[in-house]
Amino acid sequence: MPQYPLNIPLGAQVSAAITTNTTTTINTGSGSVLAGYIVNNAGSAWTVQFYNGVPGSGGVALGPAITAAVGFFELPKLGAPNGLYAVTAGTTAGSLTVAYYG
Repeated sequence: MPQYPLNIPLGAQVSAAITTNTTTTINTGSGSVLAGYIVNNAGSAWTVQFYNGVPGSGGVALGPAITAAVGFFELPKLGAPNGLYAVTAGTTAGSLTVAYYG
């Protein structure tokens, strides 16, 4: 698959950096697809979990919580027709951006 220089899949958009322990709306469109994520700073015991739909309001987790490690992680293209959300938690927040289509 063709990629941009930072290994972001061709045509993917990139979210603003997530730097706190919070729920973040990545994309609300019905055509949302998670392509991967980039961890710039792993923080301390920091995790991220992606959801199809609003977490806590019926959103379904797209996988288990992932312990953040520095680098780019391309994922199988995971559809999120109810919108793409990220929940970050941990002792000390790091910094990550999300690559997605939508």
